[in-house]
Amino acid sequence: MQSSRIPKILHYCFGFSPDFGGKPLSLTHYVCIRSAVERLRPDAAFLYYEFEPRGPWWNKVRELVKPVRIKAPREIFGRPVDHPAHRADITRLEKLIEQGGIYLDTDVFVHRSFDHLLSNSTVLGREGDEAHNKLCNAVILAEPDAPFLVRWREQYRDFRGSGRGRFWNEHSVQRPAALAERYPGEITVLSNRAFFWPLFFAEDLKSIFRSTDEIVSDDTLATHLWENKAWRRYLELLTPGKIRKRDSNFNRWARPMVADLEDDFGSLTTRQHVQNLIGRLEDTRVELSMRLPNLPGRIRRMLRASP
Repeated sequence: MQSSRIPKILHYCFGFSPDFGGKPLSLTHYVCIRSAVERLRPDAAFLYYEFEPRGPWWNKVRELVKPVRIKAPREIFGRPVDHPAHRADITRLEKLIEQGGIYLDTDVFVHRSFDHLLSNSTVLGREGDEAHNKLCNAVILAEPDAPFLVRWREQYRDFRGSGRGRFWNEHSVQRPAALAERYPGEITVLSNRAFFWPLFFAEDLKSIFRSTDEIVSDDTLATHLWENKAWRRYLELLTPGKIRKRDSNFNRWARPMVADLEDDFGSLTTRQHVQNLIGRLEDTRVELSMRLPNLPGRIRRMLRASP
């Protein structure tokens, strides 16, 4: 048996903006974190936050991890880091370089042990097939001071991401893929089936949240739920009762994690329901304005200007 280079320490990032990016800690985050703690059996689990979550789901998560308040980075190598997601990208690299371990996004559901991967220096999984050449940072395994992660962090010397624009995933997805081609001896690359299948397209999300057709194969270690794409339609209003009532792949995975909770545990208040409706309307407005660029100018201006 090979000795472990990667320690069994879990790392999470959450709460890097005061509104939590419109996605407060929820049932989804709780069941994902619980799946990791139960199946990876870490020696320690940390959740780094700047703005502390509130509510019943946070109380449940605190039973599983050690919360650690930090000040998220506002710059790197003299370059501004304005978006909370990019601050989290940098934080995960720095924590792994310092301590080593396993980083997971809070919307990654773990199906089985990662122990067979711990003898490597750094492990990443493909996002999509090899032709697209992307490695996603939602799951990272690394030893302390892993050479690949040190190189990756150095890439931020020319960081230019300012939000969801052209360079949104340049350093989180594209750069690690390019580095893996240049330094293959420093990284173990897993297929897209390990962590990032299905993908985030509409039909892929339906296969997770509306279908019961099996999507977990022998190669599947975890499933990224793509909450940025799935939140409004599938995740925001989930309760233990809904998990039990409706059959789907995700609901089947989640049921054991909420078996001891009442049907309405953590359900939204009336105010939160109204905010959710407003958010859905805003999502629709933005989607229309982006997808219909050939509408007459007057209609486009109306869409952009509507509250």
